[in-house]
Amino acid sequence: MTPPKAIIIASGSELLAGLHTDTNTQFLAQSLRRIGIGVMRTLIVGDAYNDLVDTFSYALDRAQIVLISGGLGPTVDDLTREALSEATGIEMVESPYALEEIRERFRSLNREMSENNRCQALVPVSGMYFSNPNGTAPGLVFDAGNRLAIALPGPPRELRPMVENHVIPFLEQKYPGLPKESSVMVRFVGSGESTIDQILREKVPFDPRIRVSLLARLGLVDLTLYCPTSEEADLSLLDESRKRVLAVLGDYAYATEMVDLGEVVASMLLDRGETLATAESCTGGLIGAAITSIPGSSRYYVGGFVTYSNEAKVLQLGVRPETLERHGAVSEETVWEMAMGGARSLKADWCVSVTGIAGPDGGTPEKPVGTVWIGVACPGRNWGSVRRCQFFGDRQAIRERTRVAVFDELHKALRKKEI
Repeated sequence: MTPPKAIIIASGSELLAGLHTDTNTQFLAQSLRRIGIGVMRTLIVGDAYNDLVDTFSYALDRAQIVLISGGLGPTVDDLTREALSEATGIEMVESPYALEEIRERFRSLNREMSENNRCQALVPVSGMYFSNPNGTAPGLVFDAGNRLAIALPGPPRELRPMVENHVIPFLEQKYPGLPKESSVMVRFVGSGESTIDQILREKVPFDPRIRVSLLARLGLVDLTLYCPTSEEADLSLLDESRKRVLAVLGDYAYATEMVDLGEVVASMLLDRGETLATAESCTGGLIGAAITSIPGSSRYYVGGFVTYSNEAKVLQLGVRPETLERHGAVSEETVWEMAMGGARSLKADWCVSVTGIAGPDGGTPEKPVGTVWIGVACPGRNWGSVRRCQFFGDRQAIRERTRVAVFDELHKALRKKEI
């Protein structure tokens, strides 16, 4: 069977206006790729009825599967149902079963169903609907013979379980035996995308069957290698290729699976049975928040300080006033005393510290905006390091790059055998 092609459409005027970020498209594309269905195009369309009909018709003329997220609510601007009905020529009728599920959803919340929610029980006469235990809008399948249009609720907490529990099993049954692409990943930190690309070009020639993808994020780079099938020969080829990549770029690699750098650091601390503290200035608690977002962080993270002012650095971390007077808050000397003070105050095995100028103001010719100092201290092992960074971008980008660099420094320290 020739694998079908898909188009993903995110609907909502708030997406076009930049008021919200579309995260559904990425999730849907990844889910489809997992079962051997490629995405040929992604689109965003507003809530105007004619625009919706035109966009849905355009997609149905070009792809066998069209997935739409959003526009299934009960309000006047939720027009996906009606627009899909016109684009496919498939009428809708009220389903008593869908209506009862919606009523039950409201009863479970001790609320009365409003009359306008009744429109959410409309389902296509040619197709089916998917139950939604996490919301009131069922998913809808418009089956136009050789074309499928699948409408899904917009909130990710409703869309994602519906895709996993209903859409993917439905498509696997509809298109059995599709060849599933295989892939392996290497995640890098501490080197830019262009540098990694150049090294790969020079030192790691890839087999023609392998497709190479590099994705750069703030301070991080993901390399993914793809092969057309999941047969043993392709899996072996991918494994051997990843080994060659690690042989030349292993110093920058922190994972070979979809895990965050912070999770890798957490696992290393847990394996060592050691604890961590934080002492932050310019990041304002961003690093501590990233650590505590990881489940189980209470087993190694003892706490942290956000010392934005010089006075707080002195009172909470024991930074010497003469250090601040002589070298300033953004300096090698200050960040080191912050790290040592944080470890000492919280009796932690490790402490990471950071101080810098996130902007947009506050820079000088000697210390321009984006100047950041990072400290890592392990007093019990008589070890520590300090690093000066120069980051670019807006305030948020500088803070986020700093977060990544802090984890990078701690990761490198934990990898050292002598510590």
